[in-house]
Amino acid sequence: MRILVTGGAGFLGGHVASHLLDAGHEVTVHDMAVADGPHLRGVRSIRGSLLDQESLVSACGGVEASCHLGGVGDVIVAGKDPGLAAAANVVGTANVVAAARESGVARIVYASTWEVYGDPRYQPLDEDHPCAPDHPYNITKFAGECLALAADRLGGVPTVALRLGTAYGLRMRPNSVFSRFIQAASRREPISIQGTGLQSRQFTHARDVARGFRLALESDLRCTAINLVAEETVTIRALAEMVAARFPTEIRFTEARAGDIHPSTVDSSRAHRLLGWRAEVPFDVGLAEMMDQVAGGA
Repeated sequence: MRILVTGGAGFLGGHVASHLLDAGHEVTVHDMAVADGPHLRGVRSIRGSLLDQESLVSACGGVEASCHLGGVGDVIVAGKDPGLAAAANVVGTANVVAAARESGVARIVYASTWEVYGDPRYQPLDEDHPCAPDHPYNITKFAGECLALAADRLGGVPTVALRLGTAYGLRMRPNSVFSRFIQAASRREPISIQGTGLQSRQFTHARDVARGFRLALESDLRCTAINLVAEETVTIRALAEMVAARFPTEIRFTEARAGDIHPSTVDSSRAHRLLGWRAEVPFDVGLAEMMDQVAGGA
């Protein structure tokens, strides 16, 4: 299958592109940056903005399916620049959908987020839970999801929205909590936790996320939102303690970050039922891979 991956030069998009390549698919990456690195050897790379319709139509040429991971995926960046997040995640998604329809693309898989639910009314959060996003990041990601699924309902390209867990793995951006903790501890500097550290996440390994995209591409589902979140729950404090056990250092606590998401438990049983997907990478294994890489480069 010939597949377009928007945002494929980035962390999560790169894992999706690499997984699809390994599965024997032809991959085109559309991104503001050049798609390079050993994991992306063999991709066709097109540099362009999600706001440039001409480059998107060009990228869709000859493509059978599209994985849309492009846009603003950094919560901090979205909070500081809501206009940028709205342009990339809302208008950009509308442009991706239009280009796919114009080019005859047969399927779109959209990278949404579990954070679209907002403050939980009940737990675990399933796909029937009301969505009440409350931050520029999850508001704009949900708006993009709504646009893509609405276009499908109106006779457009069959679309599946994957509401992803907090992804982690090799090649994460430097300002991620994983990168900050590991880099600080490896230099024997203190690890700094914002708040109590009891805030929890169902961290989902990027390889598991990538496999979910492939399964959604291979399905005949449409106009559907699916939680794609690992079952294992880990607190930020536990993450820091695991890092400090490998690279002994002090753990410090600072003022809580404003607008931090509410602790929640997310249900991914629909992903198992419809896609046959379950997270396979245990958290301690995925974290060890990241620490091994840093230790090996020291």
